Amino acid sequence: MDESTRIWRDRVARWHKSGHSARVFAEREGVNAGTLYSWSRRLGMKRSEYRQRSEKPALPALLPVVVTSADATAPSPAAALEIVFPDGAVVRVPPTFDEATLARVVRALGGAR
Repeated sequence: MDESTRIWRDRVARWHKSGHSARVFAEREGVNAGTLYSWSRRLGMKRSEYRQRSEKPALPALLPVVVTSADATAPSPAAALEIVFPDGAVVRVPPTFDEATLARVVRALGGAR
């Protein structure tokens, strides 16, 4: 194996282990993303080979809920309910929501059945 092949084999392995997109990794390495893909194919190196078999998708963390006393300032009845997920996704529920529709949305997002 020549030096260039060794360098690219190492670079492609580091890319696959990094979890970054080809564009981001290539930019950090100072190489072209297309060239990175090309070497990956040429060397027969697939990203799935570098992921640990025990890796499972991360489940959302449970976050604490703060309950305030009854005399605390209550939100306006016209205020929307906001559900913010750890990844930054936000679900806004208007005060006049339809319960059946909300239940379908929650099921679609993988929540309660």
